[in-house]
Amino acid sequence: MRMNATKIIVAIILVCSIYLLLVSMRTRPTQGEPATHTVGETLLSYVKGIEGKSHEGRQQYITTKLKEFGIPYSLMPFDTVRHRGNGTVDTLHGENIVVTRGYGHEKIVLGAHYDAVPGAPGANDNGGGVAVVLEIIRSLKDSSFRNTVDFCFFDREENGLVGSAVYARTRDRSYKHLAMINLDVEGTGNELYVGPVGGGDDDVIMKFIHEARDKTKYAYNESAYYPESDNESFANSHLENISISVVPKGDSDKLSRWTKSGFKPFEKPEDVPEVLNVMHSPRDSSSYVTPDALTMSYTFTKTTLLLLDEKER
Repeated sequence: MRMNATKIIVAIILVCSIYLLLVSMRTRPTQGEPATHTVGETLLSYVKGIEGKSHEGRQQYITTKLKEFGIPYSLMPFDTVRHRGNGTVDTLHGENIVVTRGYGHEKIVLGAHYDAVPGAPGANDNGGGVAVVLEIIRSLKDSSFRNTVDFCFFDREENGLVGSAVYARTRDRSYKHLAMINLDVEGTGNELYVGPVGGGDDDVIMKFIHEARDKTKYAYNESAYYPESDNESFANSHLENISISVVPKGDSDKLSRWTKSGFKPFEKPEDVPEVLNVMHSPRDSSSYVTPDALTMSYTFTKTTLLLLDEKER
């Protein structure tokens, strides 16, 4: 069969168009995942975006990212009166940032504090936790939840867990609290550190933590002892809670022993957890944060959250 030049050109254009369409479909990112970066690279970009910023700058970074994602949020301002040892009194101001999704009568809280110790860039403590919560929000923005989920960025954790305590104390009691998952120190290491386990306030959540552990197959350690973090505000209100960290292998045991001791000074240099050599210091920068550690936290936490939301209890 003979074809003239015009028909040949049209046929070539049609074939090329079909080829380009197939290529674009084959390389299109999985729904809910970043289009131009791996998850780890995206998470690290969030850490770099928030590290070293002022307290107000850290808050603004989070709200700006939420606006970019098209995610509505609310602010929970608070003022706390502090009595200092020298007899003076001052007022500490803060603002929690809360994203609420879903419509169920039971509530899940996923939180990370966004404040940092003065003088520390706050990359691992707690830019990593902020990054993981941000990306979970973004990746699930089109998802439907069976329960109501509050994604919280807590303020003033470093001043005594103030923001999370305000949230727990003033929570909407028309919802039944299901569980609180706290993320603190997520950016360095290769082992999940989960705690504090036991005490009767983690009976629900630990079922799903263990299911996520078995599903993801990450190196995992749980302990009854976990350093002070925002989960304690929920424990103090007798609410289901757990904390998740990612640390270098061996650090979870060292941190557990240190916590159990009542935070006594270390007797030997080798007893010091690696993460403590960086936290609350000018060295807490993104140069110590890795995409792999952030991805571990993101995958494990997201898996736990979805299992908790989807499964019958």
